[in-house]
Amino acid sequence: MDIKRMICWLFVVQFFIACSGRSLTWRPQELTDTSSVLITCNASGGNRGLYHFKGDVFVHIGVITDFSATATTWQYGKFVWGSSLAEAKARPAGENKWSFEIPNIRKYFGVPDDERILQIAILFRSGNCSDSCLVQRQGNGMDMFVPVSDIRLP
Repeated sequence: MDIKRMICWLFVVQFFIACSGRSLTWRPQELTDTSSVLITCNASGGNRGLYHFKGDVFVHIGVITDFSATATTWQYGKFVWGSSLAEAKARPAGENKWSFEIPNIRKYFGVPDDERILQIAILFRSGNCSDSCLVQRQGNGMDMFVPVSDIRLP
Protein backbone atom coordinates (compact mmCIF):
# COMPACT_ATOMS: atom_id res chain seq x y z
CA MET A 1 0.00 0.00 0.00
CA ASP A 2 1.47 3.38 -0.93
CA ILE A 3 1.96 6.12 1.67
CA LYS A 4 -0.79 8.39 0.30
CA ARG A 5 -3.37 5.62 0.61
CA MET A 6 -2.12 4.76 4.12
CA ILE A 7 -2.40 8.41 5.21
CA CYS A 8 -5.91 8.61 3.74
CA TRP A 9 -6.95 5.52 5.73
CA LEU A 10 -5.41 7.04 8.85
CA PHE A 11 -7.66 10.09 8.50
CA VAL A 12 -10.71 7.88 7.90
CA VAL A 13 -9.95 5.88 11.05
CA GLN A 14 -9.45 9.08 13.06
CA PHE A 15 -12.80 10.36 11.78
CA PHE A 16 -14.51 7.21 13.04
CA ILE A 17 -12.81 7.65 16.42
CA ALA A 18 -14.10 11.20 16.62
CA CYS A 19 -17.63 10.04 15.79
CA SER A 20 -17.68 7.20 18.30
CA GLY A 21 -18.38 9.20 21.45
CA ARG A 22 -14.70 9.60 22.36
CA SER A 23 -14.21 6.23 23.96
CA LEU A 24 -10.43 6.66 23.72
CA THR A 25 -8.14 9.47 24.83
CA TRP A 26 -4.35 9.63 25.22
CA ARG A 27 -1.64 11.80 26.73
CA PRO A 28 0.36 13.37 25.34
CA GLN A 29 -1.85 14.20 22.35
CA GLU A 30 1.03 14.32 19.85
CA LEU A 31 3.07 11.11 19.75
CA THR A 32 6.25 10.05 18.00
CA ASP A 33 7.52 6.49 17.76
CA THR A 34 9.68 6.98 20.88
CA SER A 35 7.02 8.67 23.04
CA SER A 36 5.60 7.19 26.21
CA VAL A 37 1.81 7.35 26.26
CA LEU A 38 -1.09 6.90 28.68
CA ILE A 39 -4.18 5.60 26.85
CA THR A 40 -7.55 5.85 28.60
CA CYS A 41 -10.72 4.03 27.58
CA ASN A 42 -14.14 5.44 28.46
CA ALA A 43 -16.84 2.78 28.17
CA SER A 44 -19.56 5.46 28.19
CA GLY A 45 -18.66 6.07 24.53
CA GLY A 46 -18.03 3.84 21.54
CA ASN A 47 -19.89 0.52 21.51
CA ARG A 48 -20.18 0.60 25.34
CA GLY A 49 -18.84 -2.95 25.47
CA LEU A 50 -17.50 -2.54 29.00
CA TYR A 51 -20.16 -0.15 30.28
CA HIS A 52 -20.76 -0.86 33.99
CA PHE A 53 -18.28 -3.78 33.88
CA LYS A 54 -16.87 -4.38 37.37
CA GLY A 55 -14.15 -7.00 36.77
CA ASP A 56 -10.52 -6.71 35.75
CA VAL A 57 -9.90 -5.17 32.32
CA PHE A 58 -7.04 -6.12 30.01
CA VAL A 59 -5.73 -4.78 26.72
CA HIS A 60 -5.17 -6.40 23.39
CA ILE A 61 -2.58 -4.18 21.73
CA GLY A 62 -0.33 -3.86 18.69
CA VAL A 63 0.66 -1.32 16.06
CA ILE A 64 -0.13 -0.44 12.47
CA THR A 65 3.05 0.18 10.47
CA ASP A 66 3.95 1.05 6.90
CA PHE A 67 4.52 -2.73 6.47
CA SER A 68 0.91 -3.56 7.49
CA ALA A 69 -1.13 -5.13 4.68
CA THR A 70 -3.99 -2.66 5.27
CA ALA A 71 -4.59 0.45 7.38
CA THR A 72 -6.12 -1.78 10.08
CA THR A 73 -3.81 -4.83 9.99
CA TRP A 74 -2.18 -5.20 13.40
CA GLN A 75 1.54 -5.96 13.76
CA TYR A 76 3.66 -6.79 16.82
CA GLY A 77 0.77 -7.78 19.07
CA LYS A 78 1.83 -8.05 22.70
CA PHE A 79 -0.66 -10.46 24.25
CA VAL A 80 -2.73 -13.50 23.24
CA TRP A 81 -6.43 -12.69 22.88
CA GLY A 82 -8.37 -13.41 26.06
CA SER A 83 -5.36 -13.80 28.32
CA SER A 84 -5.17 -12.29 31.79
CA LEU A 85 -1.45 -11.63 32.05
CA ALA A 86 -0.52 -9.04 34.67
CA GLU A 87 1.39 -7.06 32.00
CA ALA A 88 -1.83 -6.66 29.99
CA LYS A 89 -3.97 -5.44 32.88
CA ALA A 90 -5.40 -1.94 32.58
CA ARG A 91 -5.77 0.11 35.72
CA PRO A 92 -9.07 1.64 36.84
CA ALA A 93 -9.29 5.36 36.01
CA GLY A 94 -12.78 6.25 37.27
CA GLU A 95 -16.34 5.10 36.62
CA ASN A 96 -16.37 3.10 33.34
CA LYS A 97 -12.75 4.12 32.62
CA TRP A 98 -9.45 2.22 32.43
CA SER A 99 -5.94 3.29 31.50
CA PHE A 100 -2.89 1.55 30.05
CA GLU A 101 0.59 3.04 29.86
CA ILE A 102 3.21 2.31 27.21
CA PRO A 103 6.81 3.41 27.70
CA ASN A 104 8.72 4.24 24.47
CA ILE A 105 6.35 2.93 21.81
CA ARG A 106 9.01 1.57 19.43
CA LYS A 107 10.91 -0.31 22.14
CA TYR A 108 7.75 -1.62 23.80
CA PHE A 109 6.54 -3.29 20.60
CA GLY A 110 10.03 -4.18 19.32
CA VAL A 111 9.49 -2.53 15.93
CA PRO A 112 12.68 -2.38 13.81
CA ASP A 113 14.07 1.10 13.04
CA ASP A 114 13.41 0.75 9.29
CA GLU A 115 9.64 0.34 9.85
CA ARG A 116 7.42 3.39 10.46
CA ILE A 117 4.80 3.18 13.20
CA LEU A 118 1.57 4.85 12.07
CA GLN A 119 -0.86 3.93 14.86
CA ILE A 120 -1.25 2.02 18.08
CA ALA A 121 -4.12 -0.48 17.77
CA ILE A 122 -5.85 -1.24 21.06
CA LEU A 123 -8.91 -2.93 22.51
CA PHE A 124 -9.90 -3.00 26.18
CA ARG A 125 -11.62 -6.26 27.19
CA SER A 126 -12.61 -8.57 29.98
CA GLY A 127 -10.10 -11.30 30.87
CA ASN A 128 -9.99 -15.10 30.84
CA CYS A 129 -12.17 -15.20 27.76
CA SER A 130 -11.94 -16.36 24.17
CA ASP A 131 -15.01 -15.89 21.98
CA SER A 132 -17.20 -14.37 24.68
CA CYS A 133 -15.06 -11.40 25.75
CA LEU A 134 -16.68 -8.12 26.61
CA VAL A 135 -14.81 -5.67 24.37
CA GLN A 136 -14.70 -1.89 24.17
CA ARG A 137 -14.58 -0.80 20.52
CA GLN A 138 -15.51 2.24 18.47
CA GLY A 139 -19.22 2.94 18.07
CA ASN A 140 -19.18 1.29 14.65
CA GLY A 141 -17.66 -1.93 16.05
CA MET A 142 -14.18 -1.29 14.65
CA ASP A 143 -10.94 -1.50 16.61
CA MET A 144 -9.60 1.62 18.33
CA PHE A 145 -6.46 3.45 17.18
CA VAL A 146 -4.08 6.10 18.47
CA PRO A 147 -2.19 8.04 15.77
CA VAL A 148 1.61 8.16 15.92
CA SER A 149 3.53 10.80 13.99
CA ASP A 150 6.14 9.43 11.63
CA ILE A 151 8.35 12.48 12.29
CA ARG A 152 11.66 11.35 13.71
CA LEU A 153 13.72 13.62 15.86
CA PRO A 154 17.50 13.62 15.27
